[in-house]
Amino acid sequence: MKKSAYRYHQSKLKIKNIFIVIIFICLLCVTIYFHLTRIKLMIKGYGFDAQNIILSLDDEQIDEYLLYDGKIDFDMWDQVKNQKHYYDYQYYSQLYKEKSHQDIVKEIDQFYQLYERKLSTLKYDIPLCRELMKTYSIHDISNLTNYSYTYQQVKDYLKINGCIIEDIPKYIQSKKEPLEAVLSVSYPFIDSHNKVNHQYIINEPEHYLILIKKGFQISSEYVPSDLIKVNIPIAPDNTHDMLRKDAANALKQMYDDALKLNYHLVLNSGYRSYNEQKKLYDYYFTIYDEVTASGLVAIPGTSEHQLGLGVDLTSQSVIDKQRMVFGDTEEYKWVVQNAHLYGFILRYPKDRSAITGTANEPWHLRYVGKTVAKEIYDHQWTLEDYILHHGFDYHISRK
Repeated sequence: MKKSAYRYHQSKLKIKNIFIVIIFICLLCVTIYFHLTRIKLMIKGYGFDAQNIILSLDDEQIDEYLLYDGKIDFDMWDQVKNQKHYYDYQYYSQLYKEKSHQDIVKEIDQFYQLYERKLSTLKYDIPLCRELMKTYSIHDISNLTNYSYTYQQVKDYLKINGCIIEDIPKYIQSKKEPLEAVLSVSYPFIDSHNKVNHQYIINEPEHYLILIKKGFQISSEYVPSDLIKVNIPIAPDNTHDMLRKDAANALKQMYDDALKLNYHLVLNSGYRSYNEQKKLYDYYFTIYDEVTASGLVAIPGTSEHQLGLGVDLTSQSVIDKQRMVFGDTEEYKWVVQNAHLYGFILRYPKDRSAITGTANEPWHLRYVGKTVAKEIYDHQWTLEDYILHHGFDYHISRK
């Protein structure tokens, strides 16, 4: 009897313990459920104070911290007095690595003041503003609030590469389609009939479709990263025998195909650095007046040769003095008809100097790739005509 009572007591105790364990597990699950976000933040390495700051945000903002690859260093940003927009400090610093922490904090905090005061009421949300920051400065974005245009009113202009925010009122007043409005208002000098009214910096000089001329400059420091020697005959006095890889390979193919037809192409000049272009430019100014010189040689920073995509050709017959200039040769006639098959265009045709702003250069080709070269050839366009039709395929900024 005593043994049976003991077993009953032990069984009851075991059930009680199991019940306690179940309650504990349930309480643990509830605790984890209600503190799951804090636990995730703790696992990512955020301390208790940082967790509290993040947890004070809305769910969408909290998710940004959770999805961020790694941990944002709050202590680093706290070395500068700030308004605790840590995620955006980090985001903006990755876009503009040259800016100091102090400048980044100042600009982002200014942005949030703009956002809370006006941008949000104009229907610009934070993700949209972050996209705009990839192209525009905080100062540019602040101009949007000056004009009081809603995002719906200006979104089609903002989508166009080269849109200048301070010109948006003029775009709207022009009543033109967005692309035409942007190009005609901000860049009338694409067509060299028109005067250069601003200077622009090309931010992606490695792009194959760069329009570079008066008004459009690249950095004096730019050197293409994929320059290679061109594997075709080189003119005796030519020391510029390099091009970007795709252009060099395309020129080699064109040379080989021309040779099969007994046409002998020779490279007269390829890549030239900014400093080399400056020496050439200064030399021309010593022997010609300013107008003549500027029409014959590109201003340093505006030369296609610095891009590594500009090619000056000649022929063996010119080198052998059987012909005076390349434009009088059979090779030239063949090149005019066939260069587009290899991705090259005749950059400065004699009957289009008014739009290009450069005198006839029958020897100068420009690599743009086969697809674009064919379109330009089929329409008898210049690169200017192509840009006026399609717009910029790269980012530029006003100097």
